[in-house]
Amino acid sequence: MPWRWSEQDEHLPNQTVGEPPREGDDFTHCPDCGLNWEIGQGECSGCGHVPGQLSGEIGIDASAVEPTFAPTTGRVTRRKGGVTWGGGQIIAGIILVIVSLFISAAVASIFGSLYPEQEDAVATWIAVHLMALAIATVVWFLGLRHSRYPLAVLRLSRVRMPRKSTVLLMVGALAASLFATSLYAGVVEWLGIEVLSPPNLDSDIIFDGPAVLLTFQALAFVTPLSEEIFFRGFIFRGLLPRLGPWRAIVISALVFSSFHLSFGVLIPIFITGVLFAWLYWRTGSLWAAVGAHAGQNALALGVQALTG
Repeated sequence: MPWRWSEQDEHLPNQTVGEPPREGDDFTHCPDCGLNWEIGQGECSGCGHVPGQLSGEIGIDASAVEPTFAPTTGRVTRRKGGVTWGGGQIIAGIILVIVSLFISAAVASIFGSLYPEQEDAVATWIAVHLMALAIATVVWFLGLRHSRYPLAVLRLSRVRMPRKSTVLLMVGALAASLFATSLYAGVVEWLGIEVLSPPNLDSDIIFDGPAVLLTFQALAFVTPLSEEIFFRGFIFRGLLPRLGPWRAIVISALVFSSFHLSFGVLIPIFITGVLFAWLYWRTGSLWAAVGAHAGQNALALGVQALTG
């Protein structure tokens, strides 16, 4: 699991965005996006803000960076790992992914009908992979293709041994999400509000026998990776420089929740979205959010496979 982001020869700052400081390091926060910032760092690696620099006063080698204009501040900055998309691309991406969701479901249903013994499982597996392909295409064309270092922007580059703090934060976010979901389900059941009760996982979407591994591959690996790339890597990451961490966390979690078309999961999925976005921001690694998401899905599938 990665805990630092960089690519060979890209000369990006070594400090991970949102990562806890090492002993002896001095840190402050970016005034534009609020991310942790090492003293002496030339620019914010999250939004490209240059401290104390106005247009035409960039004291950085122009050959190593890309010029951008920040409309909110009127400042020309140069960034090497900054976001290259904005609100318009995010809205377009949401619309395109919604359309892809319905198309993928329709195509998957057709192919699933060819295997009546495991129709739902086949349809789910196909739909998951079609959606992952659609998300990758949308994120690339609306955002990453304009970036010099796309993996660095997403915080998906260079896999290294994680710090203990990163692992603890990931496990903590996963535990908090599971606790919040269980608490919500218990309160709704106690109040007797059936419409808000979380639906049970359908056992029909799980393959029988050894093929169950395909279900885990799709729902505990492909789904977490593709959803984290879209909701945290694309939406939250795109909102962060413009709105700051907390508003970006809330809005991205609202979008994440609204994609799960069930009243019973709107609140727990929103809480999960907040936790995973915070985890991404705090660790500076999308892999941490992917790991927590994968763990939650794997636990749900494991329980259902054993009891269903």
